[in-house]
Amino acid sequence: VKFNTLYELSSALLSKQPHYDWGLRSVKSVLRVAGGMKRANPDLDESQVLMRALRDFNTPKIPTNDMPIFLRLINDLFMGISVESKSDEVLKDRGIRAAKD
Repeated sequence: VKFNTLYELSSALLSKQPHYDWGLRSVKSVLRVAGGMKRANPDLDESQVLMRALRDFNTPKIPTNDMPIFLRLINDLFMGISVESKSDEVLKDRGIRAAKD
């Protein structure tokens, strides 16, 4: 229910972008990401896994002007749940060094 609600609200409230996909292809991709996360972190609650999968899968394609709206939708739908984003520190450090060069 939360999955569908998030995508319906995102489609209605976010700016219209040609690269937004709130359909079945995106649902399938998020479920694959969530499955991988659950296998890697079996101790996490399913709500935490779904929230993180939805947030981490969709935020890279959302422009900065839509980001606060999207994150607010996530936080409203998953009240009281907070999960840290996982980042690749090696890749992050390499990107910072490359940008400095």
